[in-house]
Amino acid sequence: MDKIVAGVLDFFKEAGLGRETGVAIGSDLSWIDTFPLVRGKQAIYIVDWEKAQITFGRGVGELLGYDAGENFDLNKVLQQYHPDDATFVQRIIKGIVTHCSQHNSSDCNEYLRLTYRLQKADGSYIKVLRQSTVHEINGNGQMVSNVSFLSDISFISYNNKVEWDVYANNFDTRELREMVYKEFVNFFTRRELEVIAQIAKGETNAQIADSLNISKHTVSTHRKNILAKSHCSNAADLLSFCKGNGIL
Repeated sequence: MDKIVAGVLDFFKEAGLGRETGVAIGSDLSWIDTFPLVRGKQAIYIVDWEKAQITFGRGVGELLGYDAGENFDLNKVLQQYHPDDATFVQRIIKGIVTHCSQHNSSDCNEYLRLTYRLQKADGSYIKVLRQSTVHEINGNGQMVSNVSFLSDISFISYNNKVEWDVYANNFDTRELREMVYKEFVNFFTRRELEVIAQIAKGETNAQIADSLNISKHTVSTHRKNILAKSHCSNAADLLSFCKGNGIL
């Protein structure tokens, strides 16, 4: 987990986004101070990509079961990711940040919806829905900070999947999605991708073995590794995961 946290923080710093005086938008925090939150169930915070830190937050500690006075920086929040979710969340966020650092966001509002698990103070985990959008942009229209709204959705979501979606006003999200998909290009090995392609065709282990000229035992091993790596329980879950992340 420490390696993943370091990777995320380093990536934010390497993004190289910078402000130019007088062109930032959304810097008024008054609305956030009065934004209604369900105590212990919702939180709101701002991440500054240039500084790689949380510059404003409300309710994060309470959401995770800490005392109201507990201070949360970006490093601490990243440490709360469930170990099984951290790699997926990192890849998705990296793809979104890369796109936003290279494109003008001044004419459209891009929104990310992302679900994953966070650890609470007592060691248990909750499933959260994170909704993020632009907070500030620089003179080139690049996003330099974003505001995120967290909601505990454990009472309506019982799966352990990391799921995401993006949408935007006045903007075709296909290019943005492609940027996220690139982060999953090397997620599976070449042979695993071949096995997945055959699974997508509905082939049995025996048929896959014939198609790829390998033994049924080898196919079975690949299938187990593929399901474990993607945290999927069956072929249907696997195909949904692959399609959702541009692998298929």
